[in-house]
Amino acid sequence: MMLTVLAIVALALAAFGSPENDLKPEKENMSTEDTNNTTVANKTNEVKITPAKAQQIAEKFIEESGATAGIPTLDEIDGEMIYTVPVVINGTTVGEININAMTGENMGGAGGV
Repeated sequence: MMLTVLAIVALALAAFGSPENDLKPEKENMSTEDTNNTTVANKTNEVKITPAKAQQIAEKFIEESGATAGIPTLDEIDGEMIYTVPVVINGTTVGEININAMTGENMGGAGGV
């Protein structure tokens, strides 16, 4: 009896695949024109400032007590590669500082502090 159950389970897995395969996301076929994210990924090699350096630069411009520079994200804004560095207080993003990824220049930002 137990052997019959195991044989049926094995046949079912062979026919339908394992449950783990159902959980894996399918890869999307994306070209550089498909999304801005792909374009940014292709231009990452062109930046001169590292995310860590952008974070250090942004930290110098934070004047609010207790606020820190969060983890930067790289975006293309008006044809320029810009790190958006969140300004964080007690785990809450209260603003952002934009750092030029080529020059390290503070490009401004938005929000609360």
